[in-house]
Amino acid sequence: MKTRDAIIEYQKTLDDAGTLVKDLDLVDPVSAIALEFQSTNGSTSNKGNYLSDVITKIEIVDGSEVLYSVSQSQLEALHFYKTGKTPALFPSEWASGAQRHACLLLFGRHLWDQEFAFDCQRFKNPQIKITTNIAAITAASATTAIVSGSLKGTIVAKVMEEGPRPSKYLMAKEIESFTSATSGEKRIELPTDKVYRMLMGRFWVQLSDIDEIITDLKLTCDSDKFIPINRKVQQLDAEALALFGRSRLKHDILTSHQTAFRLLHNKEPELQVFLATALLYDIVGINYAWSSEGKLELASHAGAADSTDRKFTMVEEGHALHATLPIPFGIMSNPDTWFDPLSYKKVELVLTQAVAASCQIVLEQVRPLV
Repeated sequence: MKTRDAIIEYQKTLDDAGTLVKDLDLVDPVSAIALEFQSTNGSTSNKGNYLSDVITKIEIVDGSEVLYSVSQSQLEALHFYKTGKTPALFPSEWASGAQRHACLLLFGRHLWDQEFAFDCQRFKNPQIKITTNIAAITAASATTAIVSGSLKGTIVAKVMEEGPRPSKYLMAKEIESFTSATSGEKRIELPTDKVYRMLMGRFWVQLSDIDEIITDLKLTCDSDKFIPINRKVQQLDAEALALFGRSRLKHDILTSHQTAFRLLHNKEPELQVFLATALLYDIVGINYAWSSEGKLELASHAGAADSTDRKFTMVEEGHALHATLPIPFGIMSNPDTWFDPLSYKKVELVLTQAVAASCQIVLEQVRPLV
């Protein structure tokens, strides 16, 4: 096997709100698509507004058929759970600062997986579609948000030559998106046509842990004829931490004394914070860091609280990146151990709700190339 990188777009200026569509007309199998996005902050700040939020959908399609579909935050989390490495995430709130987020859309169990890869030749007109909205969190602004016209994207196909043609790839799709209730069950019917490798939930609202939002998770087949999972989310999260470990990234923040800032890790975050200005007289401490949020103690040597926003560079470490919960089926490298739903008429995910939050369910399945 020989490998090469095929550049589809390099630092293409993307619409503030729109969809970029590019043909995938490669002759050789594609192991992954490397995606990188960058933008410029306003002249004053860009607080709690990250590239993960504004790349709202990444799709692989063939005409009307959707072959892969997730958001950027979901894809970044999948990158970590599939590789064990934090993607290249550099969020920033600084005035006129640059943000850059990069990750892999992996069609296989790992990069250069010859058994699971995407073969463009098996489809009539495969395309990648990237949907953007820089106002998804904060209205575009030249001073306090992402600057209009500054969003750029790079798309690179990781191509394998002179090897076997793959017969399948791993397809991830957002199955459901909803706002959770403060009580009761949410039942989601899952597809039964393809083998499951991994289920991933995203349960996000600032100041709530994922297991406070959704307390229990159950997977039931044919009205409880077979129940592969019936667990507390807190326990599933602890198992995910033990299996996948913690992720770590550089994060530039702009904040003042006891002013909340948003974190990319939901669970057990740890912060190393460094003042990035010449104000050496300030004393910096961490007030708290949990549930996707942090606060600093910032005071002069005389003990006076500093209420002026200051630039800090921070190393952020934790788990549940983007408030996600991964649930692998069997041994992630062994297809014979994954969950096959084909013998059941109905498979449901049952979630016990406790806090109103933004929730999505992503399913990774084996998609035959036929």
